Amino acid sequence: MKHYRIIHLIWVMIAVCTFFVAHASAQDKYTADDAPGELSIGHNESPGIKNCLACHTEELEVDPGQCFKCHTEIAQRISSSRGYHRDKAEECAACHGEHQGKDSRLIELDTADFDHEETGFPLIESHKKIKDCRLCHRKDNTISRKMTQSYLLRDSGCTSCHQTPHPGHQEVCQSCHTQKNWHVDIWDRRGSR
Repeated sequence: MKHYRIIHLIWVMIAVCTFFVAHASAQDKYTADDAPGELSIGHNESPGIKNCLACHTEELEVDPGQCFKCHTEIAQRISSSRGYHRDKAEECAACHGEHQGKDSRLIELDTADFDHEETGFPLIESHKKIKDCRLCHRKDNTISRKMTQSYLLRDSGCTSCHQTPHPGHQEVCQSCHTQKNWHVDIWDRRGSR
């Protein structure tokens, strides 16, 4: 009986070692020479060209789950079904093409053709007149990136762009104001006297 336990233990150890050797060698199977091109500057250092399986499956498919390990802010928006990426959990590489060199941009945004309604915040009334996206999507109000520009707002509330004339007194601007006109006609709100 003791003999069978030892044989069983040996087989278990062989299976575990085989698993770890196979998994460790999967990364070694691909080298930087296998890459179709250089990584963008944003991914060049981390995960880096020698760490294929940080983004790809062993079949070299792009794995969105791997993307979300680093891009947690996108994963949070998808899981809460909000923002531009709310319904784009499966196809990161369709819009963000990698391996096109250090100078390539992973976010190619044509502002003239972009449908802002896709973000969940349609530009209406006064906001529709804004032509420079950077008025709202400023570096100090977007998710930081080391090398590139992000359009993901940290805060999409009114006071992220507009100074409140009522500090500490009003948190819901839309209870008095509209996007058409920020001026409030107090007589219209209270009824005519």
